[in-house]
Amino acid sequence: MDQDERAERRAETEQLTARAEKGPPARKKKGAFRRILSGAGWLLIALSALVLVGFIYQAVGERSDRASYAAPGTLVDVDGHRMHVYKQDKPGKSAGEPTVVLIAGWGTPNPYANFSPIYEELEGKASFAVVERFGYGYSDVTDEKRDVDRIAEELHAALDKAGVNPPYVLAPHSLGVLESIRFAQLYPGEVEGMVMIDTGSPEFYETFPSRAMQSQLQRIAIKSGIVRALYHVNGFAEKMAAGRNGLKLLTPEMKEQDRLATLLVANNRNVTDEMREMHANARKVVERKTKLDLPMTILVADHFGDVSEGRMDVQRQFGESWSGDPRTQVLLVQDSGHSMAAYQPRAIADAMLDMVRELAESSEVGSR
Repeated sequence: MDQDERAERRAETEQLTARAEKGPPARKKKGAFRRILSGAGWLLIALSALVLVGFIYQAVGERSDRASYAAPGTLVDVDGHRMHVYKQDKPGKSAGEPTVVLIAGWGTPNPYANFSPIYEELEGKASFAVVERFGYGYSDVTDEKRDVDRIAEELHAALDKAGVNPPYVLAPHSLGVLESIRFAQLYPGEVEGMVMIDTGSPEFYETFPSRAMQSQLQRIAIKSGIVRALYHVNGFAEKMAAGRNGLKLLTPEMKEQDRLATLLVANNRNVTDEMREMHANARKVVERKTKLDLPMTILVADHFGDVSEGRMDVQRQFGESWSGDPRTQVLLVQDSGHSMAAYQPRAIADAMLDMVRELAESSEVGSR
């Protein structure tokens, strides 16, 4: 073998050796891709397991919580489901003296606990009741659509079955105004007055942005155990209730009932559906608009000095366009947020007692 041939073979050998060391390019890329897929798969499995553990943690907690979550009032049957009515009667109440009916706004997990700062201001001075809609507090969840007519009819049935007889002064908070005005439209002879607790007008809620998606996401956070776990973090409960004065005016017992309600019933399908139906329900109330022959006291939170004169004008227009009674008035409540019962329960109670007293006196004069 001559020198040139040996050099040629040596070159071929070196090329083969280099190729062997380098390896097939496609096979190397495929291996890297497989490793990425394998890592993502294990991550997905780990996350799925964590989510499953969270749902199990919540389910076990719910089973334990139910034993401590007992209705303090009466559970009445309304169309095959239970509605919770909490009431206190005034001793010696006259026949013509109205009962105050407190109606929660949207999304309040436990209206009974939420309104509790007002109770001591009303006890012995006026009869009052809190009726919790389906999906709220200690009431059942229903399969019925959250149409405003349906909600008003359920309120009427619950009051009747709980022995809370008319006449009524309806006291809605926030979105509860739709239910209250519709109730007055359907049962005009049973409502003698209204105390609006930082509500908007029905026209306002025709265009108010829906929070249905927010409600669904909050429900997922609850059912997955995230909220339950966070309750173990010091200060979480107060931060979660920052818009309700950190629950400072609630007793320890009421705080615990509020916590249980958040973990057991908050943002359920009835609550979310109620928000989905908000615009349609507002339109229905507005379409049947006539001035109500009853006085309204419209309480407006000053939002800690942030309320504008424009806001006050809107609320005055609300009263003028919906009430035909000259006693209708708009009152600004100082040092209060939207959840007024958590900040200024006495201001709410005073407005209620003033209206009950005036209506009772008018009834006595009329009966003479």
